[in-house]
Amino acid sequence: METKTLSRSYLETLSSADLVALADDYGIDVPDDLNRRFLIGELLEVAEEAGIKKSDDIGIVAGGFAPFANKLPDSYNETQINVVLRNPVWAFVYWDIREADSIRLSSDSDFSTLLLRTSFFSDEAAVVPEESFDVQVSLADREQYVLLRAGKKIVRIDLIAVFQDKTEEKLSVSRKVVLPSGSELLSTGLPGREINVTPLQELSSLRELLRTQYENHRQSFLE
Repeated sequence: METKTLSRSYLETLSSADLVALADDYGIDVPDDLNRRFLIGELLEVAEEAGIKKSDDIGIVAGGFAPFANKLPDSYNETQINVVLRNPVWAFVYWDIREADSIRLSSDSDFSTLLLRTSFFSDEAAVVPEESFDVQVSLADREQYVLLRAGKKIVRIDLIAVFQDKTEEKLSVSRKVVLPSGSELLSTGLPGREINVTPLQELSSLRELLRTQYENHRQSFLE
């Protein structure tokens, strides 16, 4: 029998990425400004609505209660980076830095900052990216939402240490993630631009839907 623990004490030991994945399993809509307390509260509400009593000291398992297991560590002391798609526009990036690397960088007077280098590729075999951009993060950060460019096929995000003399050290590289493809209208149907739609799309008020999408989610139309 699969065991799932949903006590508050257990949920608070999970990384934000694990909370997002668990919330997705239970059909909980995660807001873009990820709020851990919101997620934990919603997950506990799911347990309560399912008829399972909430507890801070006892793990909730299928079919009854079980003693609380050992807590997961805050870090596995490995330098690694992972990417999870929130949707076709946003990627949730989370990473860890082993203690030795963190101490080395923080004690290096030439160390400047960390970058999340987001690179897009034409296919999985491609070595040279078609396009890249950087997002600056601090040495203490461990997670970040990254806005993706529309119309791209594959993304990879590298964790880069930058030094005062502009030299770089690649700390970790994520796997390549295939981006879902959608209608070109979602990226090209900008207000004021002439678009060709079928009679059926016209009846479905597609033009109005595109206008509303642009007003509320303008970032997904970046070119």
